[in-house]
Amino acid sequence: MDASAAHTDAEIASGHIERDILSGALAPDTKLKIRELKARYGIGASPMREALSRLSANGLVQVYGQRGFRVAPVSPNELTDITATRKIVEVEAIRLAVSNANPAWEDEIVASFHVFERQIARFYDKSDERLDVYEDKHHRFHLALLGACPLQALKTFCADLYVRTRRYRALNRGYGLAMDSVVAEHRLLMDAVLSGDPDRAADAARAHVGITEDLIKQLRGATGLIPGPHR
Repeated sequence: MDASAAHTDAEIASGHIERDILSGALAPDTKLKIRELKARYGIGASPMREALSRLSANGLVQVYGQRGFRVAPVSPNELTDITATRKIVEVEAIRLAVSNANPAWEDEIVASFHVFERQIARFYDKSDERLDVYEDKHHRFHLALLGACPLQALKTFCADLYVRTRRYRALNRGYGLAMDSVVAEHRLLMDAVLSGDPDRAADAARAHVGITEDLIKQLRGATGLIPGPHR
């Protein structure tokens, strides 16, 4: 296999594994055996190892021992750490985006919000219950909010932290927010960012980022645990 084909296979494998980790199909703390992954995805050992190494960089996979891999575990402390970090870096990225606003950025925010709003309705009326599709539209909206930030490394870091938070939402998809509340919360964030006021946008982003942790804390109060998938 030439280098370009191996690179492509590693990218494909990375996408498959990330999808299955985020959906819960590969459960937290599961040992990732290369032989089993080869059979599961039909991709060779070398690109599979490269894919796992890539995913270790964004915190979804852990490396241990002699090139062994596991799905990263989840914990209340990790969620608190991720949330606190997002409140610093994502809030600053949004502040910079507002300060560097342009019409194309504003148009993408509005467009991505309406695409996500339609998907929320489909998800809640059960016409399309695919969580991965819902989350992809959600992610597009959040990426749009950061679009005018001039610091690419900061935006990349924000995207990695977003994906790690997304994993907790996937494990807790049954935490019970009403559809109107989901739409209203994201509309509030959009309006604050489009207001042109960096302080208002930063305050709204900081509050929004904390919602997943707050909801899971409420559930932990009843169960003492981070809940598993709900369907």
